[in-house]
Amino acid sequence: MMTIDAAQKVLDRFSLDRRTYVDLKDSLGRVLSEDIVSGVDIPSFDRSDMDGYAIRDRDLDGRRFKLVGEMHAGSDLELIVELGECVWVATGAKIPAGANLVVPVENTEKIGNDVIVYETGKESYISERGCDIKCGETVLKMGCIVNDRNIGILAALGIKNVQVYDAPTVAIIATGDELARIGDVNSITLSAIVAQSGGSSVFMGTVTDEISRVKQKIKAAAKYDVIITSGGISSGKKDLIPIIVSEMGEVLFHRVKMRPGMPMLAGIIGEKPILCLPGNVTSCFICAHVFLRPMLLRMAHLPSDARMRHARLSEEVTSEYGMRRYLPVKLVEGVAYPTFRGSGLITSIAYADGIVAIREGETLTGGGVDVRMF
Repeated sequence: MMTIDAAQKVLDRFSLDRRTYVDLKDSLGRVLSEDIVSGVDIPSFDRSDMDGYAIRDRDLDGRRFKLVGEMHAGSDLELIVELGECVWVATGAKIPAGANLVVPVENTEKIGNDVIVYETGKESYISERGCDIKCGETVLKMGCIVNDRNIGILAALGIKNVQVYDAPTVAIIATGDELARIGDVNSITLSAIVAQSGGSSVFMGTVTDEISRVKQKIKAAAKYDVIITSGGISSGKKDLIPIIVSEMGEVLFHRVKMRPGMPMLAGIIGEKPILCLPGNVTSCFICAHVFLRPMLLRMAHLPSDARMRHARLSEEVTSEYGMRRYLPVKLVEGVAYPTFRGSGLITSIAYADGIVAIREGETLTGGGVDVRMF
């Protein structure tokens, strides 16, 4: 039987460095697999920050200016401001050549074709070319996650397709004759965990406890990056997964010093990892969070997203010697209430906000604990 830390190190060997291009609109949440270097200045011209009149600051001794044109946002006109002249500019418009100051319109008065300037203000109200992003500047680094704050940079640079790390593909197989009667809870739960971990899942269906049929399913699943099974790994007569994995590949570990989830198995078939999780819903869920989720995040080049919250336990809890216990809890006003009622009960997890890891042989009283949030 292997410790949790040792089992996690075994899974550290699996990685993925496949890259792909996705449409910018589909890139949210994906991880950049290359640096993004700007090929342009942003803004690409000296730009007005206000509606007003563009003038030359050295002309301020005179307060009356001749209006010689207008520049609207998006206009390609090439206007020049000479001595004693001004051009009306809209917010976002290109500053005409010769001008280096915009006087806000509220500080002026237009009389016929002349503009009287009463006050210039303390700023130039001009965003100079390249003041936001300079041509040749690395604006986003490889490994950066595209989010709602930086996706606009990619759009501003005119990028239509962006190179990202490909999401790991995960095949999910549910095993057990009993699933025809009680239904398959684990597969849909695992599919959700895969999606939250940066992966993409494919449900391969359920399969009865027959060696040839299970082998056939696993063989078909081997084209994906990761294979997951649930059920069939304990010590019963129909728990065939350990035998099948050893015949088709190699068992890396079987049985881990943890509760719930002790029967957990991991192996390798071809070059693909196979994680075989317990059939009980709570055991399956906790093993997925302890082993599968960290592995998928690493394969997707995503950072660990473990969120911890400090709370006070509502009661004393104990972990037996040599076994690490994972206790589902619900948080209510800073107090962690255990929700575990049995490995096979859905509500043990459904009503939980997170889990408390209780180290081997440790007893936790009503003091503070760290809750790993789901």
